[in-house]
Amino acid sequence: MTVYLDLIILDNFAADFALLYLAVKTARGEVKLWRLALTALAGTALAVGYTVFTLYYTLPPAVEIFVKYGVAALLPVFASKYKKKSTLAIAVGAFLAYMFALAGLLTALFSDPQIEEGGGALTYTIGGVPSGVLVACTVLFVAAAKKTVAKIAKRKKILSLVVDCSLFYRENRVRTRAFLDSGNMVTAPDGTFVAVAEKALAVKLLGEHLFTGSTNGIRIPVATVSGKSFMTAFKIDKIEIYCDGTRNIIEDVTLGISPDGVHGEYDLILPFDFVREQK
Repeated sequence: MTVYLDLIILDNFAADFALLYLAVKTARGEVKLWRLALTALAGTALAVGYTVFTLYYTLPPAVEIFVKYGVAALLPVFASKYKKKSTLAIAVGAFLAYMFALAGLLTALFSDPQIEEGGGALTYTIGGVPSGVLVACTVLFVAAAKKTVAKIAKRKKILSLVVDCSLFYRENRVRTRAFLDSGNMVTAPDGTFVAVAEKALAVKLLGEHLFTGSTNGIRIPVATVSGKSFMTAFKIDKIEIYCDGTRNIIEDVTLGISPDGVHGEYDLILPFDFVREQK
């Protein structure tokens, strides 16, 4: 059996470094490339030493499991500084999860199922895979996983600012979800902040009053990416905002219809100032 140590070293170092970086970023630990590199190098040395050792000696299954997975679980401990034990636990769990995911990905892409003669057992081999393929797959996996983690974190942050609310106009009531936007600085001529709604939501709330001329709509100038535009707005009776078990009531609200639509898991954008206790 021929063992190419240079390929083993390159493969293990690239995979360990990339996955350690991703695990630390996932746990929001302190990222220092030199520390990640030293930890990955230590993991590579252990992996190469273990590979060479198993060429000449056979270890009990329990020892093999400890060496393979126990040592792998220790790598994130030295890869960064963690302020909390929970952060360390997240980093360890993330590293093991990413490691198994990458191994499964490579097995699925490069496995070679063969039936052993006489035994009928199904075996899998990944022999002949170039070192560059593993490195490239590692980098691509890390890039995709990092982007996914960032999207999840962004979505979690957005959802933390999404609240349930009800809009009232005369006899009509519509319940929807709203996004509290600190950047929403659109104001009405009387100086009050404007709640910006999706067109379909406004039509549903105003109902038949929208076509009878009894809504007294106004035009409000707004700044857009393409320049200055105008937003049609109406006065509604009130908005009830349900946040943290409380009900905030904002009366005599100016409701504007977004000229570009409201995109997201909500149909209404509220000024952050609307979240306050009302007597």
